[in-house]
Amino acid sequence: MRPEIIGEKTKVKVLSGKRTYIFFDNAASTPALRRVKEKLDQVLPYYSNVERGIGYKSFVSTELFEEAREKVREFLDVPESHTVIFTKNTTEAINKLARRMKEYIGNGKVLTTEMEHHSNLLPWLKYYDTVVVPVDSHGRLDLNRIEDTLKKESGKIKLVSVSGASNVTGFPNPIYEIGEIAHRYGALFSVDGAQLVPHKRVYVSRGIDFLSFSAHKFYAPFGSGALVARSEFFSDGVPESVGGGTVKFVSLDEVIWADLPEREEAGTPVILGAVALAEAMRAFEEWGMENLERREEELHRELYRVLSSFDRIEILGGERRPGDFPVISFTVKGASPYLISSVLSFEYAIGVRTGCFCAQPYVKKLMGVSREETERVKENLIEGKLPGLGAIRTSLSFYNTVEEIEVLKQALEEALSRREFHYKYEPHLKAFVPENFKFSLPF
Repeated sequence: MRPEIIGEKTKVKVLSGKRTYIFFDNAASTPALRRVKEKLDQVLPYYSNVERGIGYKSFVSTELFEEAREKVREFLDVPESHTVIFTKNTTEAINKLARRMKEYIGNGKVLTTEMEHHSNLLPWLKYYDTVVVPVDSHGRLDLNRIEDTLKKESGKIKLVSVSGASNVTGFPNPIYEIGEIAHRYGALFSVDGAQLVPHKRVYVSRGIDFLSFSAHKFYAPFGSGALVARSEFFSDGVPESVGGGTVKFVSLDEVIWADLPEREEAGTPVILGAVALAEAMRAFEEWGMENLERREEELHRELYRVLSSFDRIEILGGERRPGDFPVISFTVKGASPYLISSVLSFEYAIGVRTGCFCAQPYVKKLMGVSREETERVKENLIEGKLPGLGAIRTSLSFYNTVEEIEVLKQALEEALSRREFHYKYEPHLKAFVPENFKFSLPF
């Protein structure tokens, strides 16, 4: 399957010349599948806008767009009670849900967790009285805490929203069990599936009221995502965004809104992005999600073995369990994560991610950051300085190899044995770069 990845043989500039790029940042965005590109090349000559065009190309585009919607329904086992609304990404989907749920939640509360990506935290904090359930000392969710909180709130919590898996530690959550608990106490259940859908088969029919996810983390980085939602919460009232495509009738005195899902897809949708997502899902069906899971499990074990062999490396969340996803974040004692990541990039062509990964409360909890240090970090960020706080994240996928992990091991061994680094911090790049370095595009 590795040849299916666009860019898997790409060479990039390093200080010593050129090296084949090793992509260990899949939790941020995955590369595109070759068959996805080939599908878009096939479709582009027939590209047009959808729904109301009276012409062959418009008919083709409309059919492909609705086929993509049906593929999402099939792949995620979406029941008839739910609709599939195409969005740009997970963040837009969750914000759409948060704004739409105002009438239902009212003065009630939303329960989420300390593990969340900012995209599944900030929208709830913005609109609602939000209860944040803490993680345990290892960064994992305790279902008893969730249930105890729901019990204590005596029906005030109207929605439980959790991540399907952490983008920091790769810890998956037992979403079906959480959904059962939420429903037991009269709450709806929403899943941030950005890190879950690419790694494990999801069945919306098993008690998920709302699911959000992004195509750019599913090997189709062409600007699409989706909100799978119970139709009853979106079928009435004024849509969250209004404009072209959302109406049946308009006068200066009256508006009759379109049916779902068109009423929630204002303007021209990301047609090619939806087609790309559907093609990626077809590929996963052909390869078998179970096969991909086994492969990622093997890579995860090897990555954990390598990183845990370093005395100076501390893995956030500690020991790994079977079923955890291949995402490991770590710190290096006595060294800046920003500097070490830059060395991996500029000298070994290894792409990782550094910082708090849009999950600052979770990372601070895992790192045991004090209130005083938090204030210092906040001041640095406000002033545009290097925050100091952060970790290095390695996130693998089925197409990565044991040999690439071995290159990472060698790179870390060499970097951690070094006493001097001839690098400087460049604020506009938010990274350390080699002295006399000048960035240029490769094309």
